[in-house]
Formats: sequence, structure tokens, C-alpha cells
Amino acid sequence: MVTTPPPTNTTTTTPGDDAITLTFLSTGSVRIRQSMVSQPAENKVVLMRRLRCLLDSTWSTELPIGVFLISHPEGPILFDTGESPCCNDPGFLPFYSPVPMFSRTTIRPEDGIVAQLEKLGVHPRDLQALVLSHLHGDHAGGLADLLALHPDLPVYVSAAHWAAFGHRPLAATLAGCNPARWPPGFAPRLLAPSAAHPVGPWPESAPVTRDGAVRAVDTPGHVPGHVSLVVRGADARSRAPTTYLLPGDATYGIGVLDREEADGINADPPTARESLRRMKEFARGEEVVVLPSHDPDTPVLLRERRVYKPRD
Repeated sequence: MVTTPPPTNTTTTTPGDDAITLTFLSTGSVRIRQSMVSQPAENKVVLMRRLRCLLDSTWSTELPIGVFLISHPEGPILFDTGESPCCNDPGFLPFYSPVPMFSRTTIRPEDGIVAQLEKLGVHPRDLQALVLSHLHGDHAGGLADLLALHPDLPVYVSAAHWAAFGHRPLAATLAGCNPARWPPGFAPRLLAPSAAHPVGPWPESAPVTRDGAVRAVDTPGHVPGHVSLVVRGADARSRAPTTYLLPGDATYGIGVLDREEADGINADPPTARESLRRMKEFARGEEVVVLPSHDPDTPVLLRERRVYKPRD
């Protein structure tokens, strides 16, 4: 029996501070088939990559189901929601969902995003925005709970992602989403990238805040329209400017980012690899703290403000 680690709350600031800083939360933990974590880029045939994942009898270690709370003067912003505490309940997933074949999630009621925000003194009504990297259940599973308490919460996804899954429930479910559990009438706001706001190697970005300190950049491959966040913040202790890159599922860890190995189950390995290369190029151009959502080292990377230096 897997024991759930306690929720990971790693923050770089103290309440009431106007600095733009991050708190990392983990809504339970997940183990996935090891071949899902990464596969060499030479394995180009999508069907074979997925077959390797399905037949792989080895499982990863416990991985956090990461969520980021961004403290900002305009109000807190949430990047992803994590998984629903109900995800293991009978009937929560449609019978044809492939998720149980590839992952094992452990989560307690108190691990849900609403409960964790309340522990930090944040009510869903306090949020100014929710940005979803994508709509997989472990990134959007808390969506219904949040909107039940804050129905007017602005929720952002990319236009490409919504076009791929928003109006295609069967395709979305087979891809690992759970549209049956999205709020009734769910219609997110679509991010609008602009060439007026380039960021490093990305020719376009979509500002999330008026000051442009939080921007969404395109990192497709894991799924169509996947986005990551670039946050221009500050270290809590030194107040030194700090740039954070939140890659969502564009990479599962720093090691596989270095090797340019995309996850094993994505539908577009060449595009996924190009997203990895852009992230590395960004880190070559300036000091960046890269914080993958599922990397067990992310709490330490955040706490120590550890700058990522590509090895090649």
C-alpha cells in the first residue's frame, strides 16, 4: 500500500509581502509507468511509444502532483489545480478512460486544492486567475471544486488546446482528460499570445497580469496547445530578481530536460522535443529556475532558488 506524503508547501515569501513569489503545493502523489516519464527522441513512432508504456511493468517513484500559487500585487494566481480527491471513487472516470492503465494516484480529502488554499489563508474568491497548462485530470481535477466557490474565476487555456479537446469529449477522455467532471457549461477564456510580448526564444507570449510579470508561452507536444508560465519574481531573502519557468508537463524532470527526452505517451514527439530545446535555450540566455510540476526535487529547487544550467 502506497503512503501519501504530506502536502508539500514550499514558499519563497511571507504573507502580506508584495513581492511576486511562488508557493508549490502537491495534491497527493502519482506513480506512472516508467516509460511514460521519458523515451529517447529516436523512438519516433507514437504507437510504439505508447505500446512501450502500456507493456512496461516498472513504475516510477512517487511523483508530486504539482500546483503553483503565484503571489502577485494584483491578487494570487493559480497555475493548474492538481487532481481531484475523488479521482479514485468508483465511476469518477468513464469506463473507457485509459488513465487507470498508466497511473496510480494516492490522494486524501485534505490534499485537494481548495483545502490546501484554505490552510494558506487563501479562499478561491481571492484568486484573480487560474491558468491551466492543459486539461489532463492531474492538472485540472480541482477545477469543479474551485468554480463551485468562485463561479466567476477567470480560467485560461490556450486556444489550440481548447480546439483539440474542448468540444470533443471522446477525444479528450481518450487523451487523459475527464470532461465529464468539468463544470456544466465550462467555457474557459482563451490565451491570446502576441508578438508584441516575446520572451527569450518564444516569439510570442500571453500576458496574464497587467504588469507582464506572469506570461504564458507555448510548449506543445505533451498535448496540443500545452502552455508553460514564465514568472518574473524575486527571491524572498535577497530580493534579487528571479525568473521562474513553470513547464507543467512539457518535461517531467530536470534530468530528462537535459537529455531532451519527452514523455513517452505524447502524440507529437518532434514538437515535444522542440519545446524542450526552447526551454533550454531560454535558460542559456538568462538565469532561470525551472520547476517541473512532477519532479520530486522541485520543492528544493524552489527553496534554494537553484538556477538551471543546461549541460549541452
